[in-house]
Amino acid sequence: MKKVTAITLTAFVLLLASAMAVSAVDRVEIRGPVATVENANYTWDAQDFAGFYYDIDDDIGTESITLTITGDALDEPEGIKYETTAQKDDFDYEEWGQYWTIGFLADEYFASYVEGGLEDQYLYYDSTDENLMVDEQLSKILMDDDEERTFTTGTPLKLAGDYELAIQAIDLDGNKVYVQLMKDGKVVDSAVVEPSKDNADVQDKTYTYTMDLGDTEDVVVVGVHFKNAFRGADQDLATVDGIWQIADTYTDVEEDTEYDKMTIQTVNADTKYIMMDNEDNKVTLNKNKDTLLMENIRIKTADQDDIVTTPLRFYIYKEITEPGTYEIRGSVAEVVDGTVEWDYSSFAGFYYDIDDNLGTERIVMTITGDALDEPEGIKYETTAQKDDFEYEEWGQYWTIGFLADEYFASYVEGGLEDQYLYYDSTDENLMVDEQLSKILMDDDEEMTFTTGTPLKLEDDYELAIEAIDLDGNKVYVQLMKDGKVVDSAVVEPSKDNADVQDKTYTYTMDLGDTEDLAVIAVHFKNAFRGSDQDLATVDGIWQIADTYTDVEEDTEYDKMTIQTVDADTKSIMMDNEDNKITLNKNKDTLLMENIRIKTADQDDIVTEPLRFYIYEEATIEADMAAEPAPEPVKAPETSVEPAPAAEEPVAEEPAAEEPMVEEPMAEETEVEEPVEETKEETGGIPGFEAVFAITGLLAVSYLVLRKRE
Repeated sequence: MKKVTAITLTAFVLLLASAMAVSAVDRVEIRGPVATVENANYTWDAQDFAGFYYDIDDDIGTESITLTITGDALDEPEGIKYETTAQKDDFDYEEWGQYWTIGFLADEYFASYVEGGLEDQYLYYDSTDENLMVDEQLSKILMDDDEERTFTTGTPLKLAGDYELAIQAIDLDGNKVYVQLMKDGKVVDSAVVEPSKDNADVQDKTYTYTMDLGDTEDVVVVGVHFKNAFRGADQDLATVDGIWQIADTYTDVEEDTEYDKMTIQTVNADTKYIMMDNEDNKVTLNKNKDTLLMENIRIKTADQDDIVTTPLRFYIYKEITEPGTYEIRGSVAEVVDGTVEWDYSSFAGFYYDIDDNLGTERIVMTITGDALDEPEGIKYETTAQKDDFEYEEWGQYWTIGFLADEYFASYVEGGLEDQYLYYDSTDENLMVDEQLSKILMDDDEEMTFTTGTPLKLEDDYELAIEAIDLDGNKVYVQLMKDGKVVDSAVVEPSKDNADVQDKTYTYTMDLGDTEDLAVIAVHFKNAFRGSDQDLATVDGIWQIADTYTDVEEDTEYDKMTIQTVDADTKSIMMDNEDNKITLNKNKDTLLMENIRIKTADQDDIVTEPLRFYIYEEATIEADMAAEPAPEPVKAPETSVEPAPAAEEPVAEEPAAEEPMVEEPMAEETEVEEPVEETKEETGGIPGFEAVFAITGLLAVSYLVLRKRE
């Protein structure tokens, strides 16, 4: 029986381990167009800086920032000027009328209800103070939709900010619904709505919750429209078809309020306009700086070598760290005959390295009527560029942006002294075999590791010290993946006149048709043999993926097909062969891999051309529990106790690994308009299949033990 229990526990551990394997993304950077530091004015708005708030359906978004550069500085107070103005927007539940929305600090806020009466502007009518900007305040918009939802006496209606709306009772006729609003499980309001009575109007059918926000009195912060209600034998239920909610806290926009480097100078409640500048905060644009401008908007300058003949590059960007899924969109375009082009400067989704000005991805769309005809309606091009290894003695490699990510294409040709990783590879150019590999690590940070603490690499690789000889010259290392030894070697970082070959550990392997390519390189600065443990310091790490991405001609990536791959010029071209794309309203079309096309759900496409943009989705997942950090390694003493002679280590044969091909994933090419549902579908019990798996293990264990007895 003990054996059965042990097997059961093992099964549970394996199931939990697989369930908890989550890859987390720490942050998302949404950058604006790339500019240069020279006497000039730059203005970016919501059309070309994807960080600012923008609603493509209603063409809403007025945030803009103007930078006036004098020499290498943004002088105060007029070096930076930020402006935004509220615009009218329709509630998704249209009978409520309209409200004023405003982009502020790259997010959407509520400014005011639009003036009106009971019939056409009910939430204005139901508020005492309807304009937050009179009190120099704003509130975040949390919910605005007209999706039908059904909830019951046993299942409250979930709202944002830990609010819930619960049915307490429905009268015998099903006309009156007594509801309670709760926050964090505590009742904060109660009311009666009458959605099913004869000739019920918007007031009868709408539950509202008003409260004071700072100096603004009794403003509606929650509105719920009831479509109908039913009294049942076992439980009561109601259907809602409109929800509106703003935050129950306010954001201060009072004059002289400071947001980091920026200060609010003007707030106009009538025109609903806000202006900030950098009063008392001169900003100098030196190389390799990352300056917080306001809230989560920052300015980044390049760490570039030459700023004399080439002006210093910079861009503004929005930093996001909250869990969620975000769109990184390109500049907004219109469906009219002609061509539209995006590159790294106008589409932040494409790969770009500001320090070395690397990034050549480009997409050109040729619009005919309302379509991107095949095969030349969409053309995607990218070309590799030389980049220096962070550990400079290794020389250079060819990097290429592909499908909005950075890939390795080839090592730069050379010899032992100037291009060691080229020298150490048999086949050095992946593109000869129409392949690429993702770049995982490239840094020159000094790191010390010991016999007891291996050097962590990407993709579950580790480099471990097995032994160091008496003189501290020879270091015997083993490379492991998933705990299994795949390679071993000796490096000699401390011997007299050691060269780059002596100091560098490399691991070569076949990637598809490419033979013996260096996929891992570690440069050793020194090594020490200690009385208790040995240690080594590395100051250069390079790693590419041990799987390859196929860029063979005729390979399809969703709507796009690779047409040309040139290993000499290291360029790739794709088009939409056999895939005509129609740009109708309210469509979300997968183009290639994680790049999509979105068209607006706009009412008027006759007098106003249909708006659209390309975008990439990025997801920040919730933090996993952090592993405890290893104990810090102390620097070694210069003199060490003599140790007994070590036996010559026996090299283990590396385990051969077959590289995996990253095949392009097939996906639905277009997203149709969502079908509204009145009830949430009840999913299956998560992990229920595991019960059968464990039951099977128990049964097998029982039979084996019984047979032995």
